[in-house]
Amino acid sequence: MITGYRKLKRRRMYQREQQMMLTIMRGSSLASVWLVFAFIASEMTGESSIIPLDSLPTYAGLILACTLRVAMSKHQFLAVAEQRYKLLFTLSSSGIALINSEGKTVETNPAFNQLAGISNGEDIDLLEIIPPDKHASYKETIRQAFQNSKMQQDLQVQIINRQGIPYTVEVNSDFLEIEGVMHCYLLVRDITQQQQNEARLIELAYTDSLTGLANRYQFNLRLQEALERSRDYNTRVVVMQMDLDHFKWINDTMGHSAGDLLLIDVAQLIRLQAPQNSIVARMGGDEFALLVELAPGQGDAVATNIANRILHGFERQIVLRDKHYHVSCSIGICIAPEDGRDTEILLRNADTAMYAAKRMGRNQYHLFNETLKNAAEQYLLMQQGLETALLRDEFSLVYQPQVDSRSGAVIGAEGLLRWNSAELGFVSPQDFIPIAEQSGMIRQIGEWVMLEAARQAVKWVKDGCCDKMQISVNVSASQLSDPAFSHKVATVLQTTGLLPRQLCLEFTESAAIREEEHVIAMCDELVSMGVTLAVDDFGTGYSSMRTVTAFPFQFIKIDRSLIFDIDRNPRNEAVVRSVLELADRLHMNVLAEGVETLEHVDMLQQLGCYYIQGYYYGRPMAVEAFEQWMLNRKIHMKRPS
Repeated sequence: MITGYRKLKRRRMYQREQQMMLTIMRGSSLASVWLVFAFIASEMTGESSIIPLDSLPTYAGLILACTLRVAMSKHQFLAVAEQRYKLLFTLSSSGIALINSEGKTVETNPAFNQLAGISNGEDIDLLEIIPPDKHASYKETIRQAFQNSKMQQDLQVQIINRQGIPYTVEVNSDFLEIEGVMHCYLLVRDITQQQQNEARLIELAYTDSLTGLANRYQFNLRLQEALERSRDYNTRVVVMQMDLDHFKWINDTMGHSAGDLLLIDVAQLIRLQAPQNSIVARMGGDEFALLVELAPGQGDAVATNIANRILHGFERQIVLRDKHYHVSCSIGICIAPEDGRDTEILLRNADTAMYAAKRMGRNQYHLFNETLKNAAEQYLLMQQGLETALLRDEFSLVYQPQVDSRSGAVIGAEGLLRWNSAELGFVSPQDFIPIAEQSGMIRQIGEWVMLEAARQAVKWVKDGCCDKMQISVNVSASQLSDPAFSHKVATVLQTTGLLPRQLCLEFTESAAIREEEHVIAMCDELVSMGVTLAVDDFGTGYSSMRTVTAFPFQFIKIDRSLIFDIDRNPRNEAVVRSVLELADRLHMNVLAEGVETLEHVDMLQQLGCYYIQGYYYGRPMAVEAFEQWMLNRKIHMKRPS
């Protein structure tokens, strides 16, 4: 009675269940009253009672049993339970099938019928939807499963239904006995789309989405494998680093979209000239790499012949937007084991040889040798220049706006580092950032960038240039490995007065995974402070679901290589759609980089990506130009249409 009262009070039962419970409570009350009065009567009449005292509970139990029977019959309790089971069985989005020991269906629900391509009520031998080459293994699996009353769970199976449509399904099972005969219940879930999405992400992790070549991560893996084989079989491995000559001029004069078209053409050119057993990769920007394993007895001539073929391929003109351009490249060559025995040394030496080729006039190759003093001197000059660049005030920041395309409002800006050296002139970040990282100067430079950007953001907010300004800065792998990095961020916020939510730190997955456990802990500390974290250049390099889910990122920045032809390339559109779906499930915001046209903006809006950074809204600008750009934008937005 107490249990029934509590359940009724919670009001979590259906009306029919409530009525049934009231009937049972009345029966319980009647049984209780019977016990009391029968006990009193027995005590008063003594041993002559027609109802023995020991029999009172039995009679009370009979009363309660009759009450339960009346309640279940009157309120159709068993029928309701069966109806609920049938409802769940029918409406389940997963396929459900009851099969016998011969692998034939006895009962199926509509979801299974749709997967199998059969009509409702029709039974089927599961062999009909299993590929023929799997029939023998399937029969053995069913035999052992019924013999042991146990089947492997989360089993992935390829099926082809009666309409010829292939599916990948995940099967879970359980066994039960019906009228003395053992049957197996199969729960079948369609995971075809899930596997396709995972395949896209894997492809994204190992290939360059712009050119379709291997990316840096895959190249390093293949090079490591080749070096291991080289040690085992005493063979040689050729590594080439290729860099386009004057590629920056194409980007600056024609825009990144034209530059990306050029990179696609160059990737195809190198692939055609490279040997069939080689690995061609895009290492980033306009840098490509080639890996060739030499057969026993082959010498340096094989490597130089390949380099000559590639250079000869560049002799043809390339058409960009109806204009003809002559593009060349510089190639650095090193050969293992003479020039190095691990991936890092070989790539660095090939890079050194490549820069030697550039210094000697470009459009040529250079074999690495220990006497490349010119390259070493150049490296030393840049390293020494970086050590004094901060003291000489040679660094500056330019800012590129980030815009909400729905309202046109400026949501933030990314601060980008520039170096104008007194001795070397303007030095590209692609040239000096790697040297700064190798020398350890990047930590000091990175702190200056963060402090300068924070001060500028606070000034803009105070001056009313932008009410809600979030400033973004890039963080290097070296900074992330600094145990005091989060403390340095807190000091910058305290010194400048910038609110934590107004600072966004961007870093790539390749930087994050170097010391993952330490970096995750530090990122959690930064997020607890209120700082925003973004994964930069998503779509290149290491991009993986595991890394994105492991780190407390709030933003994903889609790399420009996925955006430049999103309105024309269904593959890039599919990848961007997958990234947006992933971000939505993880409750993350997405910002697209490299947006240059209205068509890009329209397509991204259709896909649900509204935060934009790119030439369409504004190029990277010095402080004065950025302030004027914001002022003009405010005037334009206030002007009546």
